[in-house]
Amino acid sequence: MKPASQPVIDWSKFALRRFHVIAAAIVLLTTSLAVSGGQFLSVRDNLFPTGVPLGGDYVAFHTAARAATSGDAAAAYDAARFAELLNEHGPPRERYGLTWQYPPTYYFLVLPLALLGFAAGYVVWSGLGLAGFLAALRGFGLPPIFLFVILAAPSTTHAFITGQNGFITATLIAAAALYADKRPILAGLAAAALTVKPQLGVLLPVAFAASGSWRAFAIAAAGALALAGASVLAFGTSAWLAFFDGASGAGDSLAAGLMPLFKMTTPFAALRFAGAPAELAATFQIALTIAAAGAVALVWRRVKDAELRAAALIACVFFAAPYGFYYELIILALPTALLVKRAMRSGFLPFEQIAVAIVYAAPLYLPGDRVREGASLGFAIVLLAALCVFRRIEHEAPETFRFSSARIEAQSG
Repeated sequence: MKPASQPVIDWSKFALRRFHVIAAAIVLLTTSLAVSGGQFLSVRDNLFPTGVPLGGDYVAFHTAARAATSGDAAAAYDAARFAELLNEHGPPRERYGLTWQYPPTYYFLVLPLALLGFAAGYVVWSGLGLAGFLAALRGFGLPPIFLFVILAAPSTTHAFITGQNGFITATLIAAAALYADKRPILAGLAAAALTVKPQLGVLLPVAFAASGSWRAFAIAAAGALALAGASVLAFGTSAWLAFFDGASGAGDSLAAGLMPLFKMTTPFAALRFAGAPAELAATFQIALTIAAAGAVALVWRRVKDAELRAAALIACVFFAAPYGFYYELIILALPTALLVKRAMRSGFLPFEQIAVAIVYAAPLYLPGDRVREGASLGFAIVLLAALCVFRRIEHEAPETFRFSSARIEAQSG
């Protein structure tokens, strides 16, 4: 990806000057590392602290890679068998509490990890993911100071410390959203690759169809089918049958409130965490998914600006996902950065800087206390980010959400 032209930043329109931004980012980065470091130093007998584990989710990827290379691709979806595999291939721990819920296509991404030891694989996985993510952001036209601020974000620390795949999915979503028109092959391939974590790409077909990005749509569909076909050839149909069975079980566990709801960011999890019954939470999830799809469709149909389109789509990802976790909030880095980039050229809206600062810094307090009921900070962050993005769209493209009779008549004519 070729770097886009750099924005002309007028710091006089920004309440915080360059020095203040850098200083605040350094303080926040230091705080995030201090919290994570304190948890790491609490380790007694293994690599895992008592709080947020260092590489605690990466161990699932490492173990699944070892299982797939030894012919246990389908067995990894069985919770009891996967627990045994974790004890075989991961550092010693009394209980991991992890399951393998990714589709068999995900094995293609993690297979190289089987060649590395746990510690080396964790460094390579998280390090390359972060480097690739920052390189992609640079290619999207974000200036160096933006990259440093994103690097210092608590959501970046969460993604790195847990060893999760947020950097990869954030890059794929951004590429699919930003390049649907200008580079449809790249966008389509990114969307196809995102099917390794399908719940995060629910709105991509809606966006592509609304904007008439049919080349990207077709490439995404063909790529997804090819990827699925390759996984059947490589791991057999038994792996897919086991995946669907495991996914059904995971859905039942989520509905029953057995998953760590305090770590989640979705509408369903937010209501369940607040004590609402599963039926009400499911209705809320469906309603917000439909609303998000409608909003994205409107923006992608009526707005031609690629940055505003991408910001709208990515800001709504968690509204349409059946489940998502705090370490995936790095996905919101791009729409937030695009919002700030545009605001620094044309001026900030009232309270916009404060809202963006909250979205940026609030993940420091995640995942929060392990409790059964409470208010979901993760979902509040997602909601505030979306409100900021759509407020900016309304400001720059006010006709997007207006339904005048004249416009309706003009469109019907």
